[in-house]
This record gives sequence, structure tokens and C-alpha cells, in this order.
Amino acid sequence: MSRIRQGAPGLGEMEVRQAVASAKLRPAQASSVAAFLEHEPSAVTTWVTHGPAALARVLYELTLAGHGDKVAAPTCARCGRGGLKLSTQKPEGAVCYSCRRPHRPCSACGKQAPTMASTESGPVCRRCYRPPTRVCGGCGREAPIVRRSGGGQADLCAECYRGPEGVCTSCGVTGRVKASKALPGARLCRACQDRPARACADCGRSRPSMANWPVGPLCDSCYRRRRRNPVACGICGEVRIAAGRTSGGGAACGPCTGRPELHATCARCGHPGDLYTAGLCARCVLVDRVGELLAPARGEAAGQLRPLAEALGAAPHPRSVLAWLRRHSAAALLADLAAEGEALTHEMLDRLPRMKATRNVRELLVGTGVLPARQENLARLEAWTSTFIGALPAGQARVVGPYARWHIVRDARRRAARRPYSARAADADVRGIRIAAAFTAWLDHEGLGLAELTQVDLDRWLTEHPTMHRGTRAFVRWAIIRRLAAKHLTAAAPRWPLPSDFLDIDELDAQLSRCLNDTSLPREVRIGGALSRLYALPLTRIVTLTADRYTQEADGQGYLTLERNPVLLPPKLDRLIQEQITGAASTSMISPHSESPPFLMPGRVPGRHRSINWLYTQMRKHGLPVRPARNTAMIEAITCLPPIVVADLFGIHPGTADSWARYANASWTAYLAARREDAGRTVRSTDTARLRGPHAAGGE
Repeated sequence: MSRIRQGAPGLGEMEVRQAVASAKLRPAQASSVAAFLEHEPSAVTTWVTHGPAALARVLYELTLAGHGDKVAAPTCARCGRGGLKLSTQKPEGAVCYSCRRPHRPCSACGKQAPTMASTESGPVCRRCYRPPTRVCGGCGREAPIVRRSGGGQADLCAECYRGPEGVCTSCGVTGRVKASKALPGARLCRACQDRPARACADCGRSRPSMANWPVGPLCDSCYRRRRRNPVACGICGEVRIAAGRTSGGGAACGPCTGRPELHATCARCGHPGDLYTAGLCARCVLVDRVGELLAPARGEAAGQLRPLAEALGAAPHPRSVLAWLRRHSAAALLADLAAEGEALTHEMLDRLPRMKATRNVRELLVGTGVLPARQENLARLEAWTSTFIGALPAGQARVVGPYARWHIVRDARRRAARRPYSARAADADVRGIRIAAAFTAWLDHEGLGLAELTQVDLDRWLTEHPTMHRGTRAFVRWAIIRRLAAKHLTAAAPRWPLPSDFLDIDELDAQLSRCLNDTSLPREVRIGGALSRLYALPLTRIVTLTADRYTQEADGQGYLTLERNPVLLPPKLDRLIQEQITGAASTSMISPHSESPPFLMPGRVPGRHRSINWLYTQMRKHGLPVRPARNTAMIEAITCLPPIVVADLFGIHPGTADSWARYANASWTAYLAARREDAGRTVRSTDTARLRGPHAAGGE
């Protein structure tokens, strides 16, 4: 393509040939590009809107190869956006993939968007389009058809078109797989299909090759890793993409191995490595995209969103944020809020529909310091209470409303002022309000009022609803204090069952040893399992531990403060916690704004810890039950130490420790005596029955 070299003298012949080959131009397209450049040679460096799409593809490939400073950046003739791959030729010029269809008002939603299809009611956009429903030629079911019949092929639904569900032979990802043409007997996902399978030069696995560099064939993961992690070249010393190896086994860059096209730098910041689009690295593209997203902000919102823009632009993984901006509904909601210009407050977000996108936007704004942190579970309880009371009949609302607002919600606020108000506490309070509403509805059905309620009626309700004792008792006590019910009414407090789920002491020791020594387990699972088996800590306490609770003395011994006093850690657990503090990978999209100590187990939300359900599921998945281990660890501790010492070290209420001590003294005397007699030997089967508690042993 001599015409392209004439328009951009700084390009080499090999570079142009490589770009033309990557653009996959047909002979007719190459001829049209040459004819166009004969009349407008400046289009190589100064893009014209009526330029052909074939030329745009060649310039796009040159930009990806790191020559964006030598050629023009094609822009779509319809939307005007640059940095995109222009794929279709229209009368007005080359257009991008999104604009290849005509833009008309959608007959369903009314938005001006590319027309996906023309129906009887008019044109519809992609979001409103629904494929026709017919009998699938693959599975025989009546389903939406995504590939129409023709050329000897039958109609296929989405499931049959994508192929059966399975595990890719190459990458191991579970999804839709198809038989491979290159690997007989293999079933590959779409990303691995129809590429030659060769031994990767880095990992050695036989997988479809993504590229053939001087170092050898590279699979997808190794190819991306090399492009996104430039290193110092062992020949020239420059920090570049490691395209090959030196004779001594060190890294060698593309120019030093005879492949200069494998060296690319960002046209703006000069960062060497993988370019994202239009000759720019992912970081520079992210800054531009965030600026475009929040550009419409005005008024107070413009100043408020500045910390969010800075946090997104400085995210540790820019490609993840770019994918979030492109796909997530929270990004669209954030753009709408910025365009409105209204001051961002929690009250303003509360007026929006309660959906996942709203919750994600709130977490981002709180995590970056745009909004102050608040007790979200308490706010959820308050909002739910107002909605629930407003939907009750007037008679019930007059009684249940004051009970919910001035008893349950006020008590929840008081507890939230002392400590974090958990989701489980909010669920329990919601259940209490529901029980009060159900009880008053039952009274209305029976033709009774609280003033006419007798003990016989109350006992009948409790007999018919045995799972509502606790909530009913709280509501009746409140009604008596408010003089809405007779003073003689009593509702028996529910008896909590004694612990009955335990582990054999040898099984507990084996699980603890596994947590401390099994490197195949995730590190967070090992730490959670060891803490629950050594100190009987619940998962709610483990996930909320912060890194500043760990200290190391001059003698090298590590301590973990569970409540007030530090507890000495075993050496192996000490090393695990040190590794977790120094190398814990936060799964949050952006870095937290808060200056508070980081959590020992950071979560996906900025400045938040791991989910309790996540840790519980992971421990169950790896064969580490939680409740039996905690019960057994508590019995072991309470029989070796005084209850007040256990309460002080483990951070439990003294009354709880005393209850465990009385339970151990009343029910475990025989077991403790047997352990003293059989010290050093394994626990007999009769002892195991005692270990599981009085109910399993058949005693009182």
C-alpha cells in the first residue's frame, strides 16, 4: 500500500503490510482505498468524514500497533466518536458498529436509536426487539429464534445456536462449547474455537494460540499478561513488552528481536505496554471516559462528583472500570444523576427505586467520600417500616404504627449508636413488626380488641402459631405498658434449646491442623477456620476484624486483640495473618476513601469487609462446618479457664460465658472425668455421644 506510505512518510513498508493484513481487506477494497488516496492523499493524516471504511480499518490497525501519532484517528460519520473500529460504509461515510443501522424513533420506547427491525407497529430498537417465536429445529421446543432458516439450515433458538453447556477443553471455562475443527475430540468455547492448538511458550499448555511472537506461540492468558506487564529489556534496557528472550533467558523487547511492531507506547502518557484504543493506554482512556460520563454535571453536583472522578481515574485496574462504565446499569444511573445537577444526598437516592444500580451508586459515593457513611441496614428498616405501616388498614395502623416506630425502630437506633446494626438484626426487627401486624389482624378476624384480649385467647393464638412466641411476647408487653391490654396477660418466654451440635475433639484438632497447614485452602478460609476453632469466634466477628488489631512484639510473637486484651497467636496462624495484611487483594473496583484501618478481609464494596454469607459458604464448601466447631471450641475454653477470663479474652458477654460454664458443669462432668482418665488416648464412641450434648446422650 504505497499510497498509505506516501501519505505518512514516517511509516515503514513492513508496518503498513502488517496493518493491511490485520484489516483483512479484500482485493476490491484495497483497490478502492488506493483510488481514494490518489485523489485525497492527506486522508492518511487528516481524516475526512466521507473516507471509506476499508481505509478506516487500516488506520485503526496502525493505531493499535502504536503508530497513532503518525496517522489520523478515524471518526464515525454519524455519531462523531473516534477510536472506534468503523465497519460499514454509508452514503455519508464510514460508520461504527452502533451506527450501521438507521437511527429512527423506536415505536415501543420512543427513543432515537438504531433500528433493529421493522414491525407492524413500526421500527423498534435493540432493547425493545423481541425475536419471533417458532419451533426450534434443534431442540423441537417453541422458543425465540435467533438464527433463521436458510441455506439448508433450520431455525435455532439461543440455546441451540450457542451450543450445549459444558467445560471448554482448552481454558476450562464452563459455558457453551462446540466441537473443535483443529483439535479432534475437543470441545471449545467461542474464545478458543478454530485457532491452532500449540504448546504455549510460557505456561507449556497445549491451547489455541493467540499470537506467535519471537518467544514462541502464546495462549490467551500469557499473551495478555506479557502485553499488560512491560519489563526492562535485557538488551537495550528500555521498559517495553517482553516479546522474546535473550540467550541468557532474560526478557527481550520487540525491536531487539526484529519485531518493532510489537513495541507500543501510549500517545499521551508514553506508558509502554498494551494499548486500549486509539493509541492510548487503558488509564488515559479511562480518564477520558470518566470525564465524558460526568461532564454534564453542573451546580453542586459538579463539585461533589470530583472526588468520584479522581477515584475512578486512579482505580488499580482501569480495564475493569472501563468494562463497568460500558456495561453496568449503575454507570448509566450515575450519568443521569450528574446530568440533573441536583445536590447528591442520601435522601435524594432514597427517592429512587430500590434496585441494585441504586445501591451500587450509593456505595460508590460513600466509598469515595461524596456522601457521608450511614447505617444502611437501619435506613432500610426505617424505609420498610413507613411503607409497611402505610399499607395496613387504618385500625391496625393505629396500633402497629406506634409499636413499630416508637418501640422497634427507636430501639434499633439506640443499638446502632453503640455498634454496627447488622442485616440479621434488621431482619429480626422486620419479623417483629410483621408478627405484631399478624396478631392484630387475627384479633380483628376474631372480633376482639386489645382491651378485650383474655389469657385464653392469647394462649390459643400462641398454640396456633408456635413460631411467633418471641414477637408476640414483645408486642403484648408493649401493649400492657401502654395500657392497651390487661395487666394479667402473660406470654411465656421461648426456651432456647441447649447446644447439641458438636465435633469429636480429634475431629476438631484435625480441622484446626488442616486450617494451619493445608496450603490448597484459600487463605481467608484458613484464617476464619482457625479463629473459630481456637477462640470460638463467630463469623460476624471474624469478618469485621481490622488490620490494626494485630500487633507484633519485640520478641517476634504476634498478638490479636479480640476485645480489650491481646491474645497470643500460634506461630502458623501468626504468619497467615501477616500474609493476609501485607498481600490481601482487595476485590473493590476503586480504592476506599476512608482513613480508617483496613479490614483483615476486604470486600467488593470500597471500605467494607467480606460478606458473612461468602465466608460461611466457602468454609462449608471446603468441609469446615462453623457451628459444631464453635460449640466444641467454647466447651474446651470454658472448661480450662474461668468464665470471666473467657468473656474478657473472647469478647462475649459475662452472662453468656456463665451460661456455658453452668451447661458444661451440669452436662459434661462425666465427659471431663473420662478425658482425665483417658488422657493421651482417642475419645471412645461413648464419649462422642456425650460430646454431642445431653439430647444426643439421652439425658436431661
